[in-house]
Amino acid sequence: MSSLSASPHRWWQNWLRRRLPAASRQRLTHRSVFILPTPLGLGFLVLCGVLFVFGTNYQNNLILGLCFLLVSLFNTALLLAFRNLSGLTLSAGDGHSRHAGEPVPFAVTLSGKRPHFHLELRFQSGNGRYVPQVDHRARTVQVEHPPARRGPLRPGRLVISSAFPLGLCRAWSRLDLDQQALIWPERLSGSKQQRVPVADPGHQSDRHRSGIDDFHGLAPWQRGQSLARIAWKQVARGGEWQAKAFVTPEGLPAELTLNPSVPLETALSQLAHQIHELHRHQQPYGLLLDGERYGPDLSDAHRIRCLNALACYPGRP
Repeated sequence: MSSLSASPHRWWQNWLRRRLPAASRQRLTHRSVFILPTPLGLGFLVLCGVLFVFGTNYQNNLILGLCFLLVSLFNTALLLAFRNLSGLTLSAGDGHSRHAGEPVPFAVTLSGKRPHFHLELRFQSGNGRYVPQVDHRARTVQVEHPPARRGPLRPGRLVISSAFPLGLCRAWSRLDLDQQALIWPERLSGSKQQRVPVADPGHQSDRHRSGIDDFHGLAPWQRGQSLARIAWKQVARGGEWQAKAFVTPEGLPAELTLNPSVPLETALSQLAHQIHELHRHQQPYGLLLDGERYGPDLSDAHRIRCLNALACYPGRP
């Protein structure tokens, strides 16, 4: 039974792949726009059918005229619904990496040579993003993909639809904008990070960063700096305006490795949490993963490199 139900879905996906191949920039045309009546539109057609039956049964030209007027209104709504999507251009933007269990936003840029109204964009099973109007000025919106598992993510086809102008017909399209993103492991608190072994217990790191702990020296004062840091004694002696510079010792970097005593996904999630905490406290850290060493460092680029390495680690669930 499951194979029989999967066959129409597989046929539909293959047909879409041939008719609407993946591309990072796509323009909607008659080949890519589909139209179906909404529930309101189906009720409208049923009403037209009832009026036609009554008009022919009782030979009432007034009822028949009303029926034909409503049918022409439905046909006009059908054409306007197609025109509202036709000519709209969608361009793929960046996919933003997120931790597993969090919605993943993907950027989509919309533009058109004429106004397009009341658009809705969504991924499969995702929340819809409503766009009231798009014109010749490009507009970028974030469309959320539902939470996904760790690893590379391809969001699949983006559904764009609109029931403008009367809500009787829904014009829609399913486009593959060839987007992708990396899903980092979810953050899970666990074991403490391991420290880099030091031969001399009295050893202290000689690396520093800007801070408030230790006086480091004087630097030329720049407009906007706090007046409390100005070396007033030197200014009183007629010297140049200089500001006091302070630093904070970085301390020994932390060495992060997989914990072999827990399942792989749990160990990766613990590493993601430790990376987040160390970066939040501006403490340098390094990551040893599968024989490759990252860092030590404390920059945001280093944090992203480490999280990307965790996302791409073999053994995706």
